[in-house]
Amino acid sequence: MKVTIETLPYEVLERILSNPCVTVEDVVSCSLACKYLNGVCQRNSLWRSKFAHQYPYTYHYIHTKERKDWKAKYVAQYRCKVKLVQCVLALSRTFVWSMYHDYEWPDIPRRALALYEDLFSEALGDANNHYVLDECHNILNSGNPCMELTLKYYADKLHRHTYERLVISSKWDEFLARGDCYEEGLLWVVVGLRPVPKMCSEAGVHASLDRLAQDTLEYIKEVYPSNPLSSKALSDEDLACKDSSQWRGEHCFEILQAVHHILRHKCGYKVNNSLSESEPDHYCIDYVLHHKKGSSKLLLAIQLCVARRLGVSAVLHQNLSDHVLATWKLYYVGQDGASGYMDTCDLCKKDLCVLMDEWQEGQLVDAKGMCQAILQQVVFLTECWLKRERWHAGEPVLYDLLDEETYNQPIRLLFTAWQHVEHWKMSRLYHYMNQLLRVTGSKHTQGKILHLSILLRINSKLTLVKLLQFRRSMGQPPNTMRDLLRMLASVDKRARTRVMELKTLLSSGLPSHSSLNPLASVPWPHGWPGGEMVQKRRVDRKSWQVQFAVGEVLEQRGGDLCVVYDWDSMCVESEDTLVLMGETGLAYGTDQPFYRVLTDGGSARYLAQENLRHAHQPQHIKNPLIGRYFTAFIYPFYLPNPQKAYEYPEDANIREQNALTLKLKFASND
Repeated sequence: MKVTIETLPYEVLERILSNPCVTVEDVVSCSLACKYLNGVCQRNSLWRSKFAHQYPYTYHYIHTKERKDWKAKYVAQYRCKVKLVQCVLALSRTFVWSMYHDYEWPDIPRRALALYEDLFSEALGDANNHYVLDECHNILNSGNPCMELTLKYYADKLHRHTYERLVISSKWDEFLARGDCYEEGLLWVVVGLRPVPKMCSEAGVHASLDRLAQDTLEYIKEVYPSNPLSSKALSDEDLACKDSSQWRGEHCFEILQAVHHILRHKCGYKVNNSLSESEPDHYCIDYVLHHKKGSSKLLLAIQLCVARRLGVSAVLHQNLSDHVLATWKLYYVGQDGASGYMDTCDLCKKDLCVLMDEWQEGQLVDAKGMCQAILQQVVFLTECWLKRERWHAGEPVLYDLLDEETYNQPIRLLFTAWQHVEHWKMSRLYHYMNQLLRVTGSKHTQGKILHLSILLRINSKLTLVKLLQFRRSMGQPPNTMRDLLRMLASVDKRARTRVMELKTLLSSGLPSHSSLNPLASVPWPHGWPGGEMVQKRRVDRKSWQVQFAVGEVLEQRGGDLCVVYDWDSMCVESEDTLVLMGETGLAYGTDQPFYRVLTDGGSARYLAQENLRHAHQPQHIKNPLIGRYFTAFIYPFYLPNPQKAYEYPEDANIREQNALTLKLKFASND
């Protein structure tokens, strides 16, 4: 008997085609091969699996027991993609000129991103936001990471906004509805700390905690054979978290000691006490369970979750200090009423890396308080990162420059410091602050958010001029935040104008991609950009000395890579800026070209030409602002997006000439 593909059952072929590695395009091509395969490709269950894989948030939102035509649903979603891509690129078209015009808003205004919340309401109904979230996630995680950088940059902005409005808020409400559950609180912290999520598998977290509980049980059978838990074989039902202890106090203490030994000494979980390595991931339970390294508070919370699986009623207590870095301990209550704290084991006492803090009285930390304490510590560490660059100099740092006591500082110092601390770091802190406000609702946190909102809006030369004029007219520095907010109102007016222009642009339908090209002969929403921005051409004698072009990948003095996104024929920044950038003692002084570059470490710098050289091995730069200025990395340089290409019309030829010259030079040397 001849075996062909037609002899395979529909179920087998459907199982093959349901694999995530098989794209929808592959399924369509397969349906055209023969009549038998066409029948397989029309099955509703196949399209349901494809829909669930491509649009997971939308699928969970619209999935019900009622029968749906999943192929029609998929086609409706897919047809919206072209419009969404054009609308995302409209953010670049509308707001990019703000960087050179009258204000700079480093993050897209929330009012502008809110326009996308009903963009597809006619076609998709209530699932509009879920679709936007799914499609932005697909854009960020598909294709070549060196291509479509501008699209991915603005899709990331839209994804963060939608994720916070849709996912973080709903997860927080679910957590509050489930009561005082530490494990659910840890899972929400993962959602709250990751604006662009690395998908957290809740099932994977539960499975890892179950494995730790099983390992602890085996250890108890070896070390504590008299413990009543050692005679039990735990089932899935037994591993559920218990609200009350099932064992006497002395047995609870033994179980907690066993959990600690398994976690810290057998499995090798380590406490991360380094300020430079205390990234927010070290406070996410899925990351800690995978990498076996995290903050001491999170490791203690994991021990609590494992102990509750083994029938121990344990809670978290913190010492009576009000400091954000206050230490925690596990407090247990036995079935017989005996209670106490879990002491540090002998192995930890011998370890010099373990910080010892002995105390015998503390206050309860419930699940919500645990989330608050973790977020407070993340905010505290993020503030430390922002201040760290200038701690040793003893100078005012950017984050403190708007405190009422520091208004006597020169206003120009504020902008000099701002250029040293990139806005994306401020944006990250702003996100953490908002999550902390969701948990605490304190006025102190609201004040800090207001502080950050101002810092995220003042980076422009126009605002600098207005600040100076305002101080002259006052005759003395302002004493309240209200004065500064009143002065910044004119900047917000311009932002509202741009939001209205974006709204008009989105409602017009964006007929084609060509309308996003600044060189196309179509009316711009706020006038032809040439009237607002001066193009930089190499026409004067000073510009002839500029050796590098926008988009070229260069090496800094220390060998680190960077990419040029702006240049000046001579230094236009203050001496304070050059000191902060380390550009002192220059052989050619300030009368030489200077370049604004994005570094591979994620920062932005202002460097002199004598401290830069062509990179021998150019490669893609990992910087969150790359997509704002460039659309793709095609070896050996970046291609500017249409807006940046308009600003530097002559740099394309210089870029290509330098690339050809370097290719011949390096080839001859090799």
